[in-house]
Amino acid sequence: MDGSGLEQWLPSLIAAAVTVLAVFAMRSIESHRWAGDVSERTFRKQVYTFGILLLGTLVVIFVLPEGANQDLAFGVIGLVVTGALAISSQSIIANGMAGLLLRSLKKFKPGDFIEVDGREGRVTELGLFHTEIQTNDRDLTTVPNSLMVNHPVKVVRASGTIVSANVSIGYDVSRHTLKPLLLSAAETAELAEPFVQVVDLGDYSVVYRVAGFLDTPERLLGVRSKLRGAMLDILHEAGIEIMSPMYVATRNRDEEVSVPALSARPRIDEPADDSHGLVFDKAEIAGAIETHRRAIADARARVAQLEEELGADGADHESIRRSIETLTQKVLHLNNEIEDLEAMLRSD
Repeated sequence: MDGSGLEQWLPSLIAAAVTVLAVFAMRSIESHRWAGDVSERTFRKQVYTFGILLLGTLVVIFVLPEGANQDLAFGVIGLVVTGALAISSQSIIANGMAGLLLRSLKKFKPGDFIEVDGREGRVTELGLFHTEIQTNDRDLTTVPNSLMVNHPVKVVRASGTIVSANVSIGYDVSRHTLKPLLLSAAETAELAEPFVQVVDLGDYSVVYRVAGFLDTPERLLGVRSKLRGAMLDILHEAGIEIMSPMYVATRNRDEEVSVPALSARPRIDEPADDSHGLVFDKAEIAGAIETHRRAIADARARVAQLEEELGADGADHESIRRSIETLTQKVLHLNNEIEDLEAMLRSD
């Protein structure tokens, strides 16, 4: 290639070099800007990298020398894009578009309990192409974002949820006798505002549902188990036979014999179930990072408001400065905690 030929291709080479430098610069900026949020940082890097590369490719083609066939190059790109969109339902593009949609809807965040297509767990990461959840056996499951969009997603609200359990009891037990026992089981499981419903009248038994409000969703796994255990203990101690899911038998029954299993010792208060901390360890950390990030945003907004008040006439400048200093220290402390939590995530 002679000097004139190189000069013709120089604009395209410069455009390609600028594109590469822009990608590296963007990734460096985003790494510092979102240092406290791994999920947000990864997501933005993926989106911005794709956008810069696409724009850079178009610029390179646009500044091709006169001898090059620009129409052919644009035609090839158009064909590739059209083909990719045509098969997007089964491609990376579909997951990417679904990831953008999920981000814009903001229906859930790291640390939330979700259930989608039979998969249940706590969100640990929101990516451009997939969402990672930690199941109740501590394993990590990667769910494509296209599946998250195409199937209903059940999200446990951070403000609390209803925990319930069903039990089948024979027709020989009055519901008026059973209701206070089931309510007692819900109270033992530390559920607020418990209630009992008659769900179904079966051929051989009545299905009851006992439920109550749990204001700490992170304890959902342990409380579900505690509720069922309390139901089992209380009903057996009351001499009531549980007939779940179905029990059909013909027998000569001695009135002196108790059918439910009698407890060998008095029922005692069991220690608190902290299994959620072991099962959802990564989700707990991701949720804590998300909570800290929101607290930092609130603190910074308050600092900005106080700085505006600082310039007002008649303001208590000393008090405002102390408040700003306190909030600044809080932000610094939260950032340090986020760094420690991120280090724990990376070591997993």
